[in-house]
Amino acid sequence: MMGKMTDYQAIILAGLLHDIGKFYQRTGAKFDLNYQSDQYDYENFTKKYGEGASLRYSYLHGAFTAKFFRENLSQYDEAGVIAALHHVPEQGNNERQKFLARLIALADRMSSGARQEREEEEESGRPKEEPLTSIFSQLELDESDSEKGKKDLSAYYIPLSPLNESLADLFPVKDKKDAFHGLRVEQVYKKRWEEFIGDLKKLNSNDYDLFLAQIYHLLLKYTLSIPSAVYRDRPDISLFHHLKTTAALAACLYKLSEEEGNGFREKVNRILAGIKNIGQEVKIEASGIKDDKEDKDLDRQDFLLVGGDISGIQDFIYQVTSEKALKGLRARSFYLQLLSEIVARKVLSEFDMKEVNLLYCGGGNFYLLLPNLKVAESKLKSIQRELDEVLIRAHKGKIATILSWVPVSYRDFFQNFAALWEKLGKELSISKRRKFSALIASGSGEQFQKFVLGPFDQGGEAKGCKICGEEIEQSRELCSLCESFISFSEDLVRARAISIQKLTKKELPEKDIRWPDVFQAVGFKCEFLTSVEGRNCRGIIVINSADFAGKFEGFTFIAKKVPATNGQTLTLEEIADRASGIKKWGVLRADVDNLGKLFQQALGKNKTISRISMLSSMLSLYFSARISQLQKWTIDSSGNEGLADFVYVAYSGGDDLFLIGPWSVLPDLAKAIYDDFRKFTCERLTLSAGIFFAPGKKFPIYQAARMAGEAEHKAKDDGRNRLNLFGESMTWDCFPEVNKIIELVTSLVDERNGRGVPRSLLGILYNIYQEKEKKKKQEISMERVWRLHYSLKKLMRTFDDNTKSDIEKLFKLIITNYEVYPYLNIATRVADYLTRK
Repeated sequence: MMGKMTDYQAIILAGLLHDIGKFYQRTGAKFDLNYQSDQYDYENFTKKYGEGASLRYSYLHGAFTAKFFRENLSQYDEAGVIAALHHVPEQGNNERQKFLARLIALADRMSSGARQEREEEEESGRPKEEPLTSIFSQLELDESDSEKGKKDLSAYYIPLSPLNESLADLFPVKDKKDAFHGLRVEQVYKKRWEEFIGDLKKLNSNDYDLFLAQIYHLLLKYTLSIPSAVYRDRPDISLFHHLKTTAALAACLYKLSEEEGNGFREKVNRILAGIKNIGQEVKIEASGIKDDKEDKDLDRQDFLLVGGDISGIQDFIYQVTSEKALKGLRARSFYLQLLSEIVARKVLSEFDMKEVNLLYCGGGNFYLLLPNLKVAESKLKSIQRELDEVLIRAHKGKIATILSWVPVSYRDFFQNFAALWEKLGKELSISKRRKFSALIASGSGEQFQKFVLGPFDQGGEAKGCKICGEEIEQSRELCSLCESFISFSEDLVRARAISIQKLTKKELPEKDIRWPDVFQAVGFKCEFLTSVEGRNCRGIIVINSADFAGKFEGFTFIAKKVPATNGQTLTLEEIADRASGIKKWGVLRADVDNLGKLFQQALGKNKTISRISMLSSMLSLYFSARISQLQKWTIDSSGNEGLADFVYVAYSGGDDLFLIGPWSVLPDLAKAIYDDFRKFTCERLTLSAGIFFAPGKKFPIYQAARMAGEAEHKAKDDGRNRLNLFGESMTWDCFPEVNKIIELVTSLVDERNGRGVPRSLLGILYNIYQEKEKKKKQEISMERVWRLHYSLKKLMRTFDDNTKSDIEKLFKLIITNYEVYPYLNIATRVADYLTRK
């Protein structure tokens, strides 16, 4: 038998579903007022204006929310009533109901940053024919954008589609009709609603906590592409992110009410009354009417924005020393991603918070919203000490998880929540410089001395692990941790799902530590599952599929592509052998430009928690879901072979990626990813990338990673929005011209083409480039131009007309208006590599 739902569970479910009526309403559904239940919902969960003949009802979505619960979740009727009352809490049946509904009302306003409650045009009973505007299209990236204002920024629209692993159906379009798939608006909403209800019926509604997790993922799947409030000039916040952040705030408010008791009820009333005055302080002071209590309440820092960041990522992932490193490379990067999520779950668990309070998790860091309870900071410090003790033993100080936090007031949600996001980022950077300091503060100086100050190893001629270099016994080849990462990598590739279960903490073993031991020491058990038959779905997350209802707790996206033959991961040598021309492998690293600026400036004046959650999550979704399907949407210029067929996704998440592959595909693959990312972000955001080609097949990965990283930084230093290759940064829009030169040169000197042009052509092109470098400017003398022209003419004497024509075309491409083409060196070297035996 299912027990009674607690008020805390009810408030979270009510927050998650308080606006589900908007989805229902936009299907064109109507109330049958001859039907008693419909009449009850219509009259009790809407706001009434006027009397008699002029009586009208507003906020109909509240009534549709009640109707949704009655028809589909009658066992959760208490949560349904609280949710439906969020615009009319005074119409509750009792004081408890009214109070809980006020918490949802306050959370709703804080989530949207709405100071004044405004009547929504969509509540007239006819759904507004307005799709979700892509948040990327509304970013104010420079002064001209700010001067234009959002109304004049070119809008792109997100098609009304369920979320899937490829994101293909969520790429923005320019035409509103395309956003509704060329169908009537109500028709599309009705189809999506039927799919939503179909999946809803598959969920386990007899287990409250499991159902909360499942409904969260169901809403992510179906409401990510639905606008939250279509009355806005540009509705660029999804219904999902509004529902999620409302539920997170409601959960915090409820925990605060438990701690503060009855006095919190009056405080909530004062805050709801005081919200409308935010930004009007000067006028209020001039009028002489001011409520000091309201002011103090709005400034109460009742919330904490908590951030977690992993320190030591670069060294941990890339500082490996042999060809066997490739087998565990993806495992190392995903281990850190998983560690970040485990730590976030641990913090949430300690505060009795749910997944809705995880605002963001990706790229080795996370952000949480927590109630600032009396014990909050001491709890966080205790968690930090515990993490330090585990990680310092497991990784000898190479890896650390940093926690930082900033207090948040009610007023902050209505003014500039992004400033707190930025402030927390700075706090995390400062805390990284004093990692493990919690051990000294807690009296654990002995562990700090042993594992941070060292020495770590025995010394002498001890044998080292062939991957990480750690000292091991003479009879072994690898340390236990690296061995476990190799099996981790193999399990990850085969896995259909991942199981994450909370358990009683276990002490780390004294030696031979493996990756599962680390998580168990924190209080979680993780395992990869190739089959889920016969298992309870609690804690089991399906990988790279949104088809989870009835089978899993939720879903996640992981870019886990590993090139393999006969089930065996390709070695670096085998990857190099897949290259065209010279047999080399290379590394591609890329990340988003001006990321800090996005949150500081680009969101304009509307820097609400839901908008920040939307922007950060959509970026992360690209690097997890979209890159997970890299092989399916990237093809080479011939259209025959996938660019990513033999590419190893060492890491992709947050806002950056790291790929290893045959050298010959990496430049085109980088451009394909860049173009795809530009489309996804409405041509508003850019990437900078660096590529390094390993000089030998056995070249250490960590050095190649470092060199590619330096190339990426050089691309940013040279102006961003560039690809750095062979030490030079070229703008992405030059790719077509560079490729023309490459194709012409390759066609001329490749022996397989039988054209007979000697490779001395490459020497001529190199000399042209060197001449340009000597002068340190592009313009060259007329005398030099004719000398170069003579060299090419001399080559042409014995060739057929087609070959002569191609050499003339080449000359015109590389020298225009007495200037050498700036990226001639890149084009020549690529052509050289492609035609070299």
